[in-house]
Amino acid sequence: MSSLVSIIIPVYNAEKYIAQTIKSVLAQTYTNWELIVINDGSTDNSEGIIKRFLVDERIRYYAQKNTGVSIARNNGMTKSNGVYIAFLDADDGMESTNIEKKLNVLDNNRDIDWVFSDMYNANENLDIIGVASIGTDIDMLNSILLWKKEVVPGPCSNVIMRKKCFVEGVRFDANLSTAADQDLCIQLASKYKGRRIAEPLFTYRILQDSMSRSIAKMQKDHIYVYNKAVRNRMFYSWFFERKCFSYLYMNLGGSWWVNGQNKIRGLYFGILAGLNYPPNIFKMIRKLYK
Repeated sequence: MSSLVSIIIPVYNAEKYIAQTIKSVLAQTYTNWELIVINDGSTDNSEGIIKRFLVDERIRYYAQKNTGVSIARNNGMTKSNGVYIAFLDADDGMESTNIEKKLNVLDNNRDIDWVFSDMYNANENLDIIGVASIGTDIDMLNSILLWKKEVVPGPCSNVIMRKKCFVEGVRFDANLSTAADQDLCIQLASKYKGRRIAEPLFTYRILQDSMSRSIAKMQKDHIYVYNKAVRNRMFYSWFFERKCFSYLYMNLGGSWWVNGQNKIRGLYFGILAGLNYPPNIFKMIRKLYK
């Protein structure tokens, strides 16, 4: 246990969940860590709850004005002392062997710069619901751009990376909130070799009022990410770019149609999906008639 791991938790009005999240860090079998908690201008009792845990000298607490989750995470990385950096959202949790097993991969494979695992989905009480979501480390950049898997690595809370990635320029985009995870993973997959651990080591809490449920924000963020990917030449061909945008539009259309209860917006993005990659028309029709 020689390598220090910096775990970064951004917090905004998470008084219902933050204690359970911090306890999941305290329960880790790997103990050489520092926990950096960044309070991003919370107006509830998050600060009071966090301060109860400061008796553990491995936990450091910082408060800032509300500037968004991406800036909070970047500030946490700037303050980190670890060889490795891990992320954890204030409403998620780690399985007890999460850090130990991920660092075992990094410590024993110098060509691997970031690692992630499969993950559990959980309800508001962090009770596991359904089967674990399975990711892939095969052709990761293209898989992320294609939305090929539900979890490719999924949320950034699932990622541990070498700090050198941050030193060499990997950052959370301050313009993003709901799609900041996807953008970070695109950066990592485009520059560094990653590895999937075929075991669920991270638990993602599904909340009805979470940011991902704000479909208008989700739409704006993900379109921004894909246009950014175009500018950064992440797509290997124009045809592949159109195919990826089609899957983006298909996901947005489904979100508007089902969760947003807005059939007009859903149909609009469905049409865009079909125009960009006509074979997806048949996929959308099959989904409608299931």
